[in-house]
Amino acid sequence: MSLLGDLNAADDAHALALVSPLIERAPHVARKVAQARPFANVEALALAIRRELHGLDEAERIALFRTHPELAPDDPLSMTRESQGEQGRLDLTSALNSHRARLAELNAAYRARFGFPFITALVRHADMASVLDEFERRLAADRAAEIETALGEVATVSLSRLRAAFGDAEPAGAGADGEG
Repeated sequence: MSLLGDLNAADDAHALALVSPLIERAPHVARKVAQARPFANVEALALAIRRELHGLDEAERIALFRTHPELAPDDPLSMTRESQGEQGRLDLTSALNSHRARLAELNAAYRARFGFPFITALVRHADMASVLDEFERRLAADRAAEIETALGEVATVSLSRLRAAFGDAEPAGAGADGEG
């Protein structure tokens, strides 16, 4: 049986365990996605994730953002295994990272301005220069625009994790609304 078949056939607890790693520390969102079973295909699962994320009101979005780790946190082990892998690819989990001091400054400025950590889908970045450029550009955004951008980044991270777990094929429409 495929992983999608396993998800569709799973009891509620097991389905939640399969979906939870796709959506960073948001069990209420993962629960709603799992309850939407069965999924005809990976695209239907991707759509369910996007729908639940975009259905959150502003307070729920901010609460979701606040569960995400900052870039290059002091304690990388406090991140989920998935975030450790994503940040580790750009050496952000290393105390010896040469960008650590600059990232600490940017993290503090961003949190002070918006009230939640900077979220970016690291899968879209080939190197730290790209991450730093985006970070600095987004610091100039207004709050409403940044909330929408951060939500899109969460969706992109979730879709990347879904592709890694359920197959490499990009779910239909993943890039159509600016999320991919």
